Amino acid sequence: MKSEAHLYAKVTNEIRQQIDSGKYRDGDKLPSERQLCKEFGVSRITIRQALDRLEEMKIIDRKQGKGTYILPFEYGRLPEIFSRFVCEIEKKGKQHGTKVLHIGRISVDAHLAEKMGLPEGGQVYKVSRLRTVDDLPLAVEHSYIPCGAAPGLDVADIGESSLYQILEGVHSVKIDRAFETLQPAVLNGEDAAHLGRMGGEAVLNIERFAYAAGRMIEYTGFYFIDGEYKYTVDLI
Repeated sequence: MKSEAHLYAKVTNEIRQQIDSGKYRDGDKLPSERQLCKEFGVSRITIRQALDRLEEMKIIDRKQGKGTYILPFEYGRLPEIFSRFVCEIEKKGKQHGTKVLHIGRISVDAHLAEKMGLPEGGQVYKVSRLRTVDDLPLAVEHSYIPCGAAPGLDVADIGESSLYQILEGVHSVKIDRAFETLQPAVLNGEDAAHLGRMGGEAVLNIERFAYAAGRMIEYTGFYFIDGEYKYTVDLI
């Protein structure tokens, strides 16, 4: 039999996935606790624990006597996982930096078509950056943005600037939903060279998908190599 802690963590994750997928949007009201109990097949205690956690994460707001509502998404919370890495770096008294490796237009291949839901042969901007700690490589980041969403992005001075601040401030594109996934990956030759490693080495891969008004605006892949830093997921 699954523990209450396991169940509420599972329900928390599933509700968040529903929000990330667009089933619920900013300002939408979630179903009642009774309806959620029926949907997920769990007790009201489990549902309340899951909602407590989502409220702590500032994803929902429970208004007494009125219901539970989805809070507006804030781009400043992104990228959530990378921000935690940066916090760990700063706690150790080290300096993080960013170097632009590439920025320009590329054609959508089969891989990007699958990830972004775009037709093959279309155009996207590719922004590749090297993340460093005390001038030593930590991660390679590749971001892809549809050209129509941010005309002229390939001539922008991005540097260490937030991509989201540029999208909103220059192109009036405000990210309102995003999610990230973690998975193991293998370095290819080009990324391995930037990171000073051998091709074929195992790394941590973080994929981020960001949306504005239901349209995918960004797909990013991070490849981390340094085992000194870790990411912790709060389950209970």
